[in-house]
Amino acid sequence: MAMRLMFFGSGDFGAKTLETLVSQERRPLAVVSQPGRPAGRGRKPSPTPISRLAAGLGLPLLTPETPNTPDFAAEMRRLAPDLALVVAYGRLIRRDILDIPRLGFVNLHASLLPAYRGAAPVPWAILQGESESGVTVFRLNERFDAGQILARQSLAINPDDTAGSYLEKLAPVGAALVSQTLLGLEAGEVEPEPQDESRVSVAPKFKKKDGRIDWRRSWAEIDRQVRAFQPWPLAYAFVPAAKGEVRINVLGISRSGTEGRGAKPGTLLSADAESGLTIMTGDFPVRLVSLQPEGRRPMSDTDFLRGTRINI
Repeated sequence: MAMRLMFFGSGDFGAKTLETLVSQERRPLAVVSQPGRPAGRGRKPSPTPISRLAAGLGLPLLTPETPNTPDFAAEMRRLAPDLALVVAYGRLIRRDILDIPRLGFVNLHASLLPAYRGAAPVPWAILQGESESGVTVFRLNERFDAGQILARQSLAINPDDTAGSYLEKLAPVGAALVSQTLLGLEAGEVEPEPQDESRVSVAPKFKKKDGRIDWRRSWAEIDRQVRAFQPWPLAYAFVPAAKGEVRINVLGISRSGTEGRGAKPGTLLSADAESGLTIMTGDFPVRLVSLQPEGRRPMSDTDFLRGTRINI
């Protein structure tokens, strides 16, 4: 008899897993996602990516503000799932809710636990210069991302990966790992292992202000920040223009030789069509090869300079 599942998720990262479950005839009894939040100019509630996907797949959808209520607990008991699967849900779940499914709650996390416990594991892995990360399937308990590990799968981080591009590659890896783990649980072949608490690192959520570039850092550190903070919160800087400072989101940089290495970090070294927009970091000059002025589309530095006069 097929395992009775519930699926908890909100962000894009869980979409591939949900699609895979349905394609393998493991349709969840219900999908649980966060309520829609106001978005856009009209500030109308916008459903989560998982809510939209569930609707498109014809799956029953629940959107409680929190799952930790007597009403939600009663609904879960009525559905009587064997197991609840969580992927980027974004809500803590209390012990009394965790105990409802016969086999408990299982979570897919975008890191090789116990490394990078928290809400932003991929950005932190890139920011710290890791050459690989991966996904972990583990049992949820009362402690944050600290439950027993059921399975892990690594994936290399390429030098040009952003957080967004890496998560896109990681999503199908996670979906496949979840499928393998469910088969193992059904066959009684999965042996949980405790996490090594001596190897724990944390990955808390970023704030928009964390995106500001500190030009005193090395060019490699700034490159990692630029990639780690895409698609959110984006690395940004201010450049002096004829009409005052202009804020730009920095989307891509490259090292730009050694000329100007004696300059103070943050010094604008060039702002012309031939050399592009180059700035001194803590060790080498860098060119801002791809950027996005506030309120405008992404563009090259040369396109930006055609329409904006920069003061050096």
